[in-house]
Amino acid sequence: MLKKYPLLLVFAITLFDIIVGNGLGALVADYVINLPAKPIMLTGGIAVTLAIQLAFSPAIGQWSDKRGRRPAVIATTIVSLFTSLLLLPLQTWGYVLNRCFKGVTNGLDSVMRSSVSDLTEKDEFLKYSGLLSFIIGAGPIIGAMGTGWLMLVYSGGRISPLPTVILLLALGLLNIGLAFFFKETNPKKEPVEVKELAQKAANSLKVVTLWKQLTAADKELPGVKLVFILNMIATLGMGYYAYFVAFLTESDLMMTPRETAWFFLYFGCIAILANIIFFTFIAHRVNKRKVIIFLALLSVGLQVLYTFSESSMTLLYVVAGVDALTVSIITGLTGSLLSIMVKEGGGQGEMFGNIQALGGLASFVSALMNSLLSGVSTIAPFIFCAISMAAVAIWTIRLPEAAKKFTDRKTFG
Repeated sequence: MLKKYPLLLVFAITLFDIIVGNGLGALVADYVINLPAKPIMLTGGIAVTLAIQLAFSPAIGQWSDKRGRRPAVIATTIVSLFTSLLLLPLQTWGYVLNRCFKGVTNGLDSVMRSSVSDLTEKDEFLKYSGLLSFIIGAGPIIGAMGTGWLMLVYSGGRISPLPTVILLLALGLLNIGLAFFFKETNPKKEPVEVKELAQKAANSLKVVTLWKQLTAADKELPGVKLVFILNMIATLGMGYYAYFVAFLTESDLMMTPRETAWFFLYFGCIAILANIIFFTFIAHRVNKRKVIIFLALLSVGLQVLYTFSESSMTLLYVVAGVDALTVSIITGLTGSLLSIMVKEGGGQGEMFGNIQALGGLASFVSALMNSLLSGVSTIAPFIFCAISMAAVAIWTIRLPEAAKKFTDRKTFG
């Protein structure tokens, strides 16, 4: 049990940070209620966060490589608490600033991925990196689920965002405490200057530079670029997670905060259970590429059904249940395969940061597309995600041998 304690701490810090960053759920509407094009604004905040993440994730990853993971974990959890304080005025400007600063702290995810890599052997890495990738990728679902119970047990939580914000502040304080208990997993200490990190952040905004670094990594570890592209396309296809709040509240469903809380608890609990079972008992026994192809094709059908669900709550719950039980696994699966390749190639925080940044670019494009499409029709984002998932299936089928040696391998011990 003591051996697993550092890993449990990594997962706890990641989980609480995800909830703090995504816990407003349907209550985001209270912050953008006076803005035009409300459905667009509900998803637009996520796009802002991901755009800023593009610069900071690689810099934080590089910092954790040179100075250790612990300082980066402590610093990002402290800033994360500050971001929640900005929500207290219950004003639009506070929400916008919250999203901006949250983009700064999202680099914590790359540090946590590196920590899992530091702490686990090859035979366990698929399991733990898969679960961590799921938690990070399903942030909008996990966050809304993590605070949804408050709306169910306290009526005031459905009327005002303030009780939820207080809960987020409490979780932020708890996370800072956990960060101080976090033991260093990368004892290497090298000098690093602020100027160097600033340059890294500036270069990260040049997407071409990050892409060249990924191309260079592909020469050392053939196939990593192709699997990364697969992960990016899958990120586009899973973008409807971030769109759920707008769909549930602005479509013909017109769900109340209480109803959305029930939905996210339902979806989140099924998805968590499905991912735990898959990565604990099944992942190391199956051909991952074939699983991705099957789930991507299934997702295309489910996206089509989502477009009909705004007129039927029953259909929504049936489709969402199947979705959570099956397709939710894709995020962890593609993320874990990429993490395994980075680990085997000797990369750590900086490489995870680059991947987090470029992956964030895919999430940004997805959030931006969903924001714009939702202004046209509440079902249009699902059509975009269906097309993206069809692309996932086609890309996975056509993966060359250099990538298949990772995706088709059953064990990584």
